[in-house]
Amino acid sequence: MSDSETIPLFVLPSGIFPSINEPLRVFEPRYKQMLDDCTLNEGPFGYIAHDPDSESIDGWSQPGTFGVMCSLSDMKEQGTNLMFTANAQRRFEVLDVVQAALPSMPFGDIYPTVDDLVEQYAEDQPEGKLYLRARVRLLDDLEGELSAEDWSDFLHDWAQHIVDVNAMFRNEDVDFEQMLLILEEEFLPYDSASLWQVANAVLDKVDDRQSALGSTTSSDVFSILQRALGEKNAQLNFIRALNDAED
Repeated sequence: MSDSETIPLFVLPSGIFPSINEPLRVFEPRYKQMLDDCTLNEGPFGYIAHDPDSESIDGWSQPGTFGVMCSLSDMKEQGTNLMFTANAQRRFEVLDVVQAALPSMPFGDIYPTVDDLVEQYAEDQPEGKLYLRARVRLLDDLEGELSAEDWSDFLHDWAQHIVDVNAMFRNEDVDFEQMLLILEEEFLPYDSASLWQVANAVLDKVDDRQSALGSTTSSDVFSILQRALGEKNAQLNFIRALNDAED
């Protein structure tokens, strides 16, 4: 791929990270057209979160700054839906957005076909698409690695957080050692894939996820993870203090 290339965008409320394989369901005509184009051209698409701070254009939510290039696999029809798996690979930065050829329209429960919608713009915009596209720049892989001790310590803290959440909100007594073993079996030894998989599970805020995707080093992503887990623990402590005060 060249330094920049225009790709289809799959815009959802929350993006994903490299090494994640996510099953998805498509029912909107715009994304059916996108999948047809990706299959025909044997090309990737960009999986990206929408930007909650930007205004929509023609009714379409606009993408964030950073996303992940994805290939698709296991595509099959299920009724009027298309089922497939998005295989997340390299990160990218959005340089320019190419808007959809038609504005968002309320279709109700029955969607028109892709061909019906294409007929509405084909004469005026022969190169147009129903979906958003973007000119993107691929980002390099993360620089540096984390120490085994730092990564092990984080998994320990995360396991304790999961135990505390289950005890507080679900009244479930989850064994700490068992939870830690589960996390260690899944995410040890440390590598970049494990880092991204943990980020996908731990980071809830769009800003944190975008910051992680735009990071240069593994340490940058790890710092975001540590801060996010610290914030979650602070929230738990606050709720615990309120409950203790009521008792």
